[in-house]
Amino acid sequence: MVQPPPPAAAPADLSRLFVVLDYDGTVTDREYNVLALQKLTGDAWRRLDEAVVRGEMTPADCFRRQIALVSASKDELLAATCDEARPAPGFAHFLESLVAGGARVAVVSNGYREAVEALWRRESLPPVELVASEIVPADGRAGPPWTLRYDARLGDCPACGPGGCKGGALRALARVGDAVAVFGDGVADLCLAREADIVFARGILCELCDREGIAYHHLSGYRRALAQLIEWTTPPRAMP
Repeated sequence: MVQPPPPAAAPADLSRLFVVLDYDGTVTDREYNVLALQKLTGDAWRRLDEAVVRGEMTPADCFRRQIALVSASKDELLAATCDEARPAPGFAHFLESLVAGGARVAVVSNGYREAVEALWRRESLPPVELVASEIVPADGRAGPPWTLRYDARLGDCPACGPGGCKGGALRALARVGDAVAVFGDGVADLCLAREADIVFARGILCELCDREGIAYHHLSGYRRALAQLIEWTTPPRAMP
């Protein structure tokens, strides 16, 4: 006699959890903005990126200047960014589990809204709140040069630049009583990490958190991160 499959485990109660995710290099398995800039501008983008690491330029100003280097059409820029983009291994299950458990999830990115939306459609991922930028003509006409129009919920700060601080978006979206988890990999994610209750970091964000004494979990994979979040949000059992 064929036995019926065991019932699916009930999702963990994650209803107090608010998860804020960087997109490029955090949700995705690689830095697709970098790959697109390399393809379309050669090494010209790199000098600006290095200036951010040295603290000579804000991330928002850097990304605007990098986009201004692109002479391709908007469709070509988006294709270079989106066509091969893939989520990090395990991310789809991670996101589905968060949503099933009642967590709220937001992607907060200085990257392009169009690129994030393209990945979400292609991978049939659950809906999330999205705070990002939009590629627009710098001179008001239909073609290059390009610039970025950032979401108004991104805040201002000396480190990130005017209208480019992800911390502002976190404050705009968070609710009283939220347990805030932040996932990031770059300089622009440091303001998020400063305001989080728990941080998952990779890349240069690890170095920046170490420098500021911010505790974090190394983001080595989304299966492990999900288990850590569930453990973190699960109240301890009373002793018998």
